[in-house]
Amino acid sequence: MDRALMELLSLESVPTVLISELPEKFPQVERVEPRPSTWALMEKDLEKKVPFARWDDPDNEIHKMQWELTELAIKAVRDSKDPGKAREMLDRAIHSDQFWWASARPWWSLEMIERGAFELKEAVLATPDAAEESKRKAQELYYSIITTGFAWQRSGKVEELAQSEDEELRMHTDASLPGLPKEEIKKMVSHLEEELKEVTGNREFERAALLRDRIKELERYL
Repeated sequence: MDRALMELLSLESVPTVLISELPEKFPQVERVEPRPSTWALMEKDLEKKVPFARWDDPDNEIHKMQWELTELAIKAVRDSKDPGKAREMLDRAIHSDQFWWASARPWWSLEMIERGAFELKEAVLATPDAAEESKRKAQELYYSIITTGFAWQRSGKVEELAQSEDEELRMHTDASLPGLPKEEIKKMVSHLEEELKEVTGNREFERAALLRDRIKELERYL
């Protein structure tokens, strides 16, 4: 996506404008009621009424524990009379990556999951007047998140979820592949090869295997 945007920006034939200029360029206005959604929204997510499934899937056991730990950390810092450095630690700990990489739809990274859980746990432990029960619970949730992640990897659940998601994405994209110029398919392969190098370097071998298979499928159209 970043590369595509930069390529568009470099094209002289595509004029750029400021956001403040858009009403002048497009004076016709239509009021709409936006749906809860994200850039990663899939039609099946709308049907199930879970628009944020990659961050908060009610069927995802790890997501449930991550959000429980997040809420625990927020409450500990918010209720503290003198949170000190715990507030800064909490600000760093609340990032969406940890939920995204726990979705296995198809993205998965135990390293990112552990990092997020660790930072949230440490924010609770660093809160001077946090209840001992809260600190104990934070540590329990941290270990449960990590052990569940390992269990998903060992059992093949990560690969199963990722494969299922990739198959659905392919159903929406493969129908148009025969009509695409070969140069466009080559660009797609090139992008996937770069991503393959990155995830291999991060030891995300389940995702690497999926990317490798996808590259082979695309190469059949060349």
